[in-house]
Amino acid sequence: MKSTVVPGAFDTLLTDPAYFGDPYPALSAIREATPLYWSEAWGVWVVTRHEDVLAVLKEPSRFSNAGRFSAYLDQLPPEAAPHVEPLRRHYATGMLQSDPPAHSRLRPLINKAFTPRTVEASRERITAIIEGLVAGFRERGRADLQGEFAYPLPAIVISELMGVPEGDRELLIELSDGVVGIQRSGRAAVDEHLVRSAESIVRIEDYFRDLCQERRGRPGDDLVSALVDAEEAGDRLSEPELISMCTTLMIAGHETTRNLIANGMLTLLRRPDDLARLRSDEELLATAIEEMLRFESPIQRGWRRVAADVELHGERLREGQLVYLMLGAANRDPRVFDDPDRFDMSRQPNRHCAFGHGIHFCVGAPLSRLEARIAFPVLLALPHLELASDEVRWTPSVTHRGLEELEVIFDR
Repeated sequence: MKSTVVPGAFDTLLTDPAYFGDPYPALSAIREATPLYWSEAWGVWVVTRHEDVLAVLKEPSRFSNAGRFSAYLDQLPPEAAPHVEPLRRHYATGMLQSDPPAHSRLRPLINKAFTPRTVEASRERITAIIEGLVAGFRERGRADLQGEFAYPLPAIVISELMGVPEGDRELLIELSDGVVGIQRSGRAAVDEHLVRSAESIVRIEDYFRDLCQERRGRPGDDLVSALVDAEEAGDRLSEPELISMCTTLMIAGHETTRNLIANGMLTLLRRPDDLARLRSDEELLATAIEEMLRFESPIQRGWRRVAADVELHGERLREGQLVYLMLGAANRDPRVFDDPDRFDMSRQPNRHCAFGHGIHFCVGAPLSRLEARIAFPVLLALPHLELASDEVRWTPSVTHRGLEELEVIFDR
């Protein structure tokens, strides 16, 4: 049945600056009014219901990853071309920008690096990194858990797995943040984020091109060496695919985990009873982390390109149009989750889609969960831990749900 909601009817909510602080009222209004909404402001179809988000994610033949970034960049005016071309070139290849059969060829190369056994083997090193970070502020009695803990932890972990020299980590984190900056807006815009994103993608590609060349001559026991070896073993990875894979791993390897840990800590600190309960019963930790992923989903939006004209909920979606999959809205759909706006650490089952669904399910999900399982008990052990202020600032992004900072105080 075709929606009776007027196109653009909810755009004032989606473009209100208040959306970044709390997107859920706007998303809830859309979700309950219609299963499919055309946003004039964003120039895309918006999908908010859990069932529909999963359905789209499961159908790459109709809703494609290939060409989705080009379609996003096509929203920009001609004068943006100098900045667009480096991004268009980068996003023309790689695992995240592919559908089967190309995706079926690329995915197994990464799966080998994130098997349960290989991830579990990282436990000791992750624990040491976490203890070292906490030691840096434990005696101070105050810390920014976002900037001093959640931000560096996953970046260090993925950098070490990839074999990135310690002295280069800060640069790569900065470049990674620059690349994803263009994804902040609902609609691509000519602004400082576009310029920084274009400059960052060129620099990070150059960096990994040089690192891959170095690993060809001096391979190590790291992920970049393994990818280089796969490239040279036969028709497995072209150089653009190799560089894209390295860049994707660096960016995706820390963005989600960073926000999971910081968002999760904020959620607990705002609910002292839950914090005390988790401190006293670590058996709740696994389900608590899944609820954190659902309640404040680190990635709020995915998107796909319509591969060919298709009908959905009585609407005609045209080839080349974009479909925004609002993961944060799907994870609060009352059709799937009882009392969805309530944080429930023991919620089971918990069919959230914070890591996506289908063939593009996040390959790093096991590593992210492991980092969180080790990190939370260490942070919760800080005595008399509480927020330094009730005011927090969320990153102004429709894609990533993350904090600018998370200031806390505790007893030394």
